[in-house]
Amino acid sequence: MKNGDVREFVDHIHYGDELWFLYEGKKYFLEGWTNNSSLDLCLYEMADNGETYIWKGNKTHYPVDAFLEAKIWNGKTFWDVEKDMEWVDD
Repeated sequence: MKNGDVREFVDHIHYGDELWFLYEGKKYFLEGWTNNSSLDLCLYEMADNGETYIWKGNKTHYPVDAFLEAKIWNGKTFWDVEKDMEWVDD
């Protein structure tokens, strides 16, 4: 991961922190929160006309592993493409 350590980035996902990153010229926002008895994790693509929902996990057990293993990135997982991602502030 450019501009940061991928293990630290994943640690932030586990805490539900708001994370911004770039991949293939697109800006993404990832956030987690509690919703009644479930734990949500949601990824958005930040487009010119607003945000586009890309992926959402919803479980009683925080869905970090589901996000990391989801084939969101042109049929590849986070681990397959993280070296091409750039961690940014916002």
